[in-house]
Order: sequence, then structure tokens, then C-alpha cells
Amino acid sequence: MKIQDNYSLIEIGKIGKTIGLNGGLKLHLVTDFPQSIQENLELTLKSSQKHSSLCHTLTIKSFNPQNSIVFFKEIENIDQAKTLCNLIAYASLEDTKKLCPLKTDEYFWFDMIGCEIIEDKEMLGEVDGIERIGSTDYLLVKTSEKLKSQGLPKTFMIPYIEYFISKTSLEEKTIFAKGAKAILEAS
Repeated sequence: MKIQDNYSLIEIGKIGKTIGLNGGLKLHLVTDFPQSIQENLELTLKSSQKHSSLCHTLTIKSFNPQNSIVFFKEIENIDQAKTLCNLIAYASLEDTKKLCPLKTDEYFWFDMIGCEIIEDKEMLGEVDGIERIGSTDYLLVKTSEKLKSQGLPKTFMIPYIEYFISKTSLEEKTIFAKGAKAILEAS
């Protein structure tokens, strides 16, 4: 998951090839919440190249979740649509939270970034990112200065599964872990 502009935009997908003559585009989703992509949602489209200032803000006219075809209100033909191919699509953090209701013990990745990892009252580090490998989410943890000074690695990964995570408290910005220090020491 990628977050842009100080956590204000959340990557939801990448614009693919044009479909038809009326401005349709394939949207390759990376979001866990495809139901959030709906009519009138405003998306920001940016180039994936770091030094590009290319940026469009467009409003979804329609989205077909079965084939991932999106139409934007501002795009009326294939020539306009071609200019959007390969751009990264972002939704606002506010829209994401509003359109994606979570169940108990479910969290947005962007809310977990910055949480401290605590095991047996020892702070192991801070969540710096999250990666999905297969069907498992892994917390990318930046090791605490204290543990780095003991010769432990600068970063390590913890699977976000019940075996290693005992509790997550976003209010305290803390994730309580078990067995995570062994992963750090073995890294």
C-alpha cells in the first residue's frame, strides 16, 4: 500500500488500457475495498515517475466491478482516455474511511503506520509500512534505536496474524506482539 502527500491520498489502483470508444478504462485494483469505488467518487491520478508533476482530479461516472471498467465524467472519448493510461489512481483518506466500513478488529493499513510494536513491555520498533505477501499482511518494522545499538537489524517484518499479534490499539498507537523479538533476532 502506498500513501501520498502526508497520508492524504490512498492508492487504490492503476489505470490500464482504454476500453471502447467512449472513454472507458481498465482499472487494476490494489485496494481491499473495491466497494468503495462508486459513482461520484473523486480520484486523483498521478504518474508513478517521481519527478513528474502530472496530476488529474476526475470524478467517477460509473464503475463495473465485474470487469473493472471505469468511466470518468470528464472523459468523453478514447483520445482523452489514452492520456490517463498507466497513471496511479488515489482516493482521499476521508473518502476511504467513509466508504469502507470496518468490522471489529479490522484496521486500515494507513492507521497502523507509526504504531509502536511492544513485546513484554519492551518497544521493539515502529511500523514503517505494510506489505502483502500471498494472503498474509506483514508489518515492516523500523527497529528501535536501543535495539539497533545492540547490533540488531535496522528493519524486520512481522506477519500480522494472531500467532504474533495479541492486540492492536490505535488509540494508543500500539501493537502488542508475541514472538516478534525472536523474528528480529533471527533477521
